[in-house]
Amino acid sequence: MEKKKIIFKINGVEKTVEVEPNKTLLWLIREVLKLKGTKKACERGDCGLCTVLLNGEPVKSCLVLAVEVDGSEIVTVEGLSRDGELTP
Repeated sequence: MEKKKIIFKINGVEKTVEVEPNKTLLWLIREVLKLKGTKKACERGDCGLCTVLLNGEPVKSCLVLAVEVDGSEIVTVEGLSRDGELTP
């Protein structure tokens, strides 16, 4: 399958990666970017453990294709911390 180049920001850092069109955002976050705070569980969108902010809106990353985030801004749980601490 032919890969597509995508450019996006994650937790304030611009990234450029090539992904296959059938890979999910969850796969990209965990397997390519090695950010393990976004959890993999049901992979059907039922549980919400994989929720991230995509352009400021919560989405279940297991239901979003990675190619769909081209030009977007993503925030994971790692991006919510300030000085290494999570605050309510």
